[in-house]
Amino acid sequence: MKKKVLAILLILTMVFTTAACGSKEAASESSDQETKERTFAVVFPIVHPFFEPIGVAAEDYGKELGIKVITKAPDKSDAQQQIEIMENLIAMKVDGIAIGPTDTSALVPTIDKAIDAGIKVICFESDAPESKKASFIGTNNYNAGRHMGAVITEKLGGEGKILILTGLPTQLSLNERIRGIKEYLAEESLGIEIADTQSSEGDPQKAVTAAENMMQAHQDFKAMIGIDATAGPAMISIWKAKGWQNSTDNMIITFDDMPDNLQGLRDGYVTGIVSQRQNSWGEGVINMLNDLCDGKQIESYIDTGTIEVTQANIDTYLGEPSYVEQ
Repeated sequence: MKKKVLAILLILTMVFTTAACGSKEAASESSDQETKERTFAVVFPIVHPFFEPIGVAAEDYGKELGIKVITKAPDKSDAQQQIEIMENLIAMKVDGIAIGPTDTSALVPTIDKAIDAGIKVICFESDAPESKKASFIGTNNYNAGRHMGAVITEKLGGEGKILILTGLPTQLSLNERIRGIKEYLAEESLGIEIADTQSSEGDPQKAVTAAENMMQAHQDFKAMIGIDATAGPAMISIWKAKGWQNSTDNMIITFDDMPDNLQGLRDGYVTGIVSQRQNSWGEGVINMLNDLCDGKQIESYIDTGTIEVTQANIDTYLGEPSYVEQ
């Protein structure tokens, strides 16, 4: 009898010990999962100074939250390079990706592949509306184009020929800006004619060449309109060479508050700038990916708006409200 009691006690001791160990291991695993550092990637459409502050802001904010942030971009206008970057990130099993697609159609299968692999994906700057991405943050570029149309109309007094210099021909954001300009001018400024539109493919030297070709073909143009971040600096270099300072006959009206554009505005080579509010995107994409990883709902579309930069508000525009067309 005593032997049976001892045997039972021994078995019970082993059961409780095993359960306790299992409980500690489960708690340890749960703790490891909770403290595991998340890794997010921010993939830009192309290597360009416009995107550098966004990447720095995302990385700095990630450090504050204990999140590792990787920034990547193709070194030229090449959707295949961006696809390869995405494939590598999928293989790395990152937790989230924010991407500005170089080609809104070509990137859809890879975006969807990342999502199917359990990675949270959002778009910024340029959208991929046919993909499974969770959200978009950036500029409603059609509305930005309409804003630019209003600025062009005001600067030109409603009449004159304009030339449009754009960047990557496959980039949805740029094409939407051009669509917005065209539709606004068709509705509101029948006296303004778009005489020519050319693409630089995001290459600074090609931007200079395309601008010079249009100017040669349409010498009676009133303004050249820059659509991407490459256009403004290219046009300013030409205006400087020609000595067209404070010109009312040949204006530069361009997108984006690049340092060269802002200095061109100060120096009288640029007449007007329509700027995005990209200074908010770095922290924005990190917060959105983090919320998705936490299982929270996020807005499907966040329009950060645009603002006109002039010589009068060049030092204060960052604190002013955005233009968001309803």
